[in-house]
Amino acid sequence: MSVTRLNITLPTDIVDDIKALYGGRGISQFLEEAAREKLAVVKATVYKDLVEGYQATAEATVQVLKKFEHTVTEKRDV
Repeated sequence: MSVTRLNITLPTDIVDDIKALYGGRGISQFLEEAAREKLAVVKATVYKDLVEGYQATAEATVQVLKKFEHTVTEKRDV
């Protein structure tokens, strides 16, 4: 796994709490775990919204495709 070094700014009280729980060397691991958890939630929400959006318009899409079906399926002299 490749890594990228970042320079971030956090409120001191948050950093102090992380250090108290994980030690000075545990900050990166804590932030990585927190970021992975947050990303999982955000991705699940985004994908859920996309799926619901597609499902909501599925019937309308089918109706539009039926209107153009004859232009795709009719034989043409080329």
